[in-house]
Amino acid sequence: MSDSTGEQEASPVDALSTPTEQEVRDWLSAHPDFLENNADLLAGLTPPSRVSGEGVVDMQSFLLDRLQREVKTLKSQLQAFVAAARQNAHTQSMVHAAVQTLLSATSFGHFVHILTQDLPEILEVDVMTLCVEDSPIPVPAMTGLQRLKNGSIGKANWQGRRIIMRADAPKSPAVFGAATDLVRSDARILLDIPSLHAPAMLAIGSRETGHFHEEQGTELLGFFAGCVQACLQSWAEHTAI
Repeated sequence: MSDSTGEQEASPVDALSTPTEQEVRDWLSAHPDFLENNADLLAGLTPPSRVSGEGVVDMQSFLLDRLQREVKTLKSQLQAFVAAARQNAHTQSMVHAAVQTLLSATSFGHFVHILTQDLPEILEVDVMTLCVEDSPIPVPAMTGLQRLKNGSIGKANWQGRRIIMRADAPKSPAVFGAATDLVRSDARILLDIPSLHAPAMLAIGSRETGHFHEEQGTELLGFFAGCVQACLQSWAEHTAI
């Protein structure tokens, strides 16, 4: 119809705004079965892949390519997951073996020997030391036991953490002694041993740069440190060091 001026009324369809590309994408995402239920529309679309004979749109090759890419990505992720799971199981096995070995100690000196001399091989690292700051409790000199000046342990960049892992560690003669030139990567763990009356720390070093790094999980290392801490406290409390 037209009004008295002769101008034609706007069609309701014309009054509707044309949807944007993003709005179309959002609608299709919300209705994933639309093309399946309206397959005839595919013939009129410009596909992202080739067109076969007689104007038939070959969406199959596009979907197959996409599926192959997704399978490749999933396969890569699965391989990474399996590798991580195997490594975690291996580390767990090493930690359990290390704790069992620690429990065989018959004295404080024997415990320190096992901790610093026997466990590096079990845990597949190169050096492990027990670091204790100066205290009123006399602690005899023994291999693997590093005496530090008061305040030395607190200078590390703990930032409220109990475990620090560094992929590329600077040399630290006071911590690793004669093995300092061997260490490229290290882990340091705070220990709470009240009977020693001094701050203590467990230091683990590896000759392999990146063996320890900040992104690593600390659950197993924390469990191991807890066992070391409990055993040390027991020996220090019930034995004349």
